Amino acid sequence: MNQFKRLSPFLGGCTAIAVLALLLVIYTLTRPVPMAGTKNITVDVVYEDGSTDHYQLKTEEQFLLGALRTIPGITLEGTTTEELGLMVTEINGRQADYKKGGAYWALLCDGEPCSYGVSQQAIKDGEHYTFQYTPADGKGGGT
Repeated sequence: MNQFKRLSPFLGGCTAIAVLALLLVIYTLTRPVPMAGTKNITVDVVYEDGSTDHYQLKTEEQFLLGALRTIPGITLEGTTTEELGLMVTEINGRQADYKKGGAYWALLCDGEPCSYGVSQQAIKDGEHYTFQYTPADGKGGGT
């Protein structure tokens, strides 16, 4: 019995290291991988009233936020954190702030919710991004 008491901290440490290694492998396999070179992407902004702004651009940027910053006439506002990047609360002067009104800007890629925020979303040639005004009830603008 005394032998098991001496092994317990060692086994616990080995288990913790194994779990951390597994998490690192999972992150490495699932992180966004930016595509080098020129990419043509489309960006739509669907507002609360259903109106839409449409942008097409050719970019060398690897992440969506960098590409959006090259578009003349589009403005993005929000709060930035080191972990998540920019949390968009306002696009082109129109606000969707969850803390103030329960609405938010949903970010979609080819019609599906993005796994990452605008700062960390890697872009690929031919992708179509949509910022969809989404009220607290989950029904987007114009629907």
